[in-house]
Amino acid sequence: MVALDDYYVVPKEIVVVSKILSDMWDKLGRPNTPLSPQGEKLMNILIASWEDLLPEEAVDWKEKRTQYQVFEKTIHQQVKGRTGRSLASYPMYIYKIMKHLFPEFDATKRQNCFKMIKKWPIFRMANKA
Repeated sequence: MVALDDYYVVPKEIVVVSKILSDMWDKLGRPNTPLSPQGEKLMNILIASWEDLLPEEAVDWKEKRTQYQVFEKTIHQQVKGRTGRSLASYPMYIYKIMKHLFPEFDATKRQNCFKMIKKWPIFRMANKA
């Protein structure tokens, strides 16, 4: 006998969004970076899908980002305390899908962070990049 508690049914919406992203990735020529014009279009769809599929998570994530910025230490305090800072942050949903759509692109690399937050300010964590 199979215990149905051990299985997770993927919601229909997730299947539809996966299909849309996959089809658009193909249609846009399989871009290898979100920084290209085609990749930018795909990223815009990805961000919109996150906000539509997980609205509570999106609101919570944006609120936490705003709180981080309000209470961010000055550069002097960060250096003195050796704490460092976060230039950019990506919601887990977006980050995981980005890794599949753009496997060669390192979204955590400093130069890429600067480019990502310039195109999509939603990812900017630090008040001053």
